[in-house]
Amino acid sequence: MSPAEKCPRTEALSALVDGALVEPARVALDAHVAGCAICAPVLAEFRQLRTTFAALPDVAPGVDFALLVDRRIAAAGVSKPKPKPKPQLRPQRWRWWQLAPAALGGAVSLSLGAYLGSALMLGSQVTAQPAELQMAAFTAIPPGALCPALQACNSMGR
Repeated sequence: MSPAEKCPRTEALSALVDGALVEPARVALDAHVAGCAICAPVLAEFRQLRTTFAALPDVAPGVDFALLVDRRIAAAGVSKPKPKPKPQLRPQRWRWWQLAPAALGGAVSLSLGAYLGSALMLGSQVTAQPAELQMAAFTAIPPGALCPALQACNSMGR
């Protein structure tokens, strides 16, 4: 029982009834139960259950059920499942028609990448902007905002 908990868990009460607690924990739990209106009836119920179960007679079956089940399994003729054959470890040979779609897709991807890359490189050289227009994205006024004054929205600052 931790100091944060007000009452112990039911497992602790069950362990007290079973005699599974060590001396300091048992004494502390007995002291708690003596003054607790919640734990005392639970402990009394656990003790009543223990005496009720102890009063039940021991029942010993006159039949060995394991032997009967083993005989029925043997009589049914159930055998162990057969192991699956292992696949042959032979390298697979690819046919040309199996590789054609992958080769075509790779060629188209490389060509398109080279074209788009060259278009970006050529476009950046032709339409080069002055440095102050390139840095316009870092102004104090975000794009689409209302201008507080005409001078703030003018790119030349006038």
